[in-house]
Amino acid sequence: MKILIVRLSSLGDILHLFPAISDLRRRFPDATLHWLVEPAFAEMVSWHSAVNKVITVPLRRHKKTWWKLPKLLRGLKRQLKAEKYDLVLDAQGLLKSALLSRLAGADIYGFAADSARESLAARFYQKTASVAQDLHVIDKNRQLIALLFAADISAPANYGLDVFRRENEPLDSDRRAIVLLHGTTWNSKYWPECYWRELVQLLTKQGWRCLLPWGNEEEQQRALRLASVGGKVLSRMSLTELMAVLLHAQGFVSVETGIGHLATVLDIRGIMLHGPTDPGYSGIMEKSCLHLTSGLDCSPCFKRECPILDSIKGLPPCQLLLTPAMVFAQCLKSFNLDNADTSPVQTVKIDPI
Repeated sequence: MKILIVRLSSLGDILHLFPAISDLRRRFPDATLHWLVEPAFAEMVSWHSAVNKVITVPLRRHKKTWWKLPKLLRGLKRQLKAEKYDLVLDAQGLLKSALLSRLAGADIYGFAADSARESLAARFYQKTASVAQDLHVIDKNRQLIALLFAADISAPANYGLDVFRRENEPLDSDRRAIVLLHGTTWNSKYWPECYWRELVQLLTKQGWRCLLPWGNEEEQQRALRLASVGGKVLSRMSLTELMAVLLHAQGFVSVETGIGHLATVLDIRGIMLHGPTDPGYSGIMEKSCLHLTSGLDCSPCFKRECPILDSIKGLPPCQLLLTPAMVFAQCLKSFNLDNADTSPVQTVKIDPI
């Protein structure tokens, strides 16, 4: 059997699908699995041990050159049809992913209209499954595989990254380095820069090195500003190189973002700051990550833009309540910075209010 998986983006959403792909591999151990994805995420998709081939489609790159899309899609159609897939799994549930799935010329499986992110997408599927909306996103994806393919999903979630971790495991670790993952695509997820500055100062005074990665110009400029109070700006690097840095470090502090989730899956100690999001829905649980939430009634709102910005500071209230002093205290505990304990940190969800 030859199956095409369609999940175009984003990093966190792709990672949340990984356990379901492991379930699919267990169900069909001899199947050939290909994955259609945006080029920016192809590197990570290739890490999953069950994926035989990654095919990219640069839709985002063509937003400003939309007139080139027909040529791109004609080429993709030829490429996908030549593979002669037995079926396509649209795990994204959007109209655009459904339309791309049709290019393969095979039956499409996916979420039913009451479960898909865009209900119209289900009209293009030949086989659908209804999945409860209140499940954790990882469980939702695994349930989809169970219902569509009669797969056994009773085993613990397997992200298919064991080989990747073994190949990138450092020989030693830098117990004085903490990686600060400050970048995100949602305005509501940004932790205030003044808070990052204070955290860098607190950690630096205790003798710890704050490593500052970046992925675009805006993040680079913020990293440079944070470096002025004690952080160290890293050079631009691939996702694999960044994961190697994280595996070498003592731990990380992150806003709720895909790279933070990926680090958590690799069982790197971390602290994740959830402002508008809920770790019970998207957090990677049962790993060495502490999830901090504000406890506000309006949180989680799952909105990209905060609808009730603080009238004075112009920042989301849920982020303002996660203070640097609170995060620093958790750093001392979670990363054993006081050298009081070297046992693994248990994943917990706390309410600072």
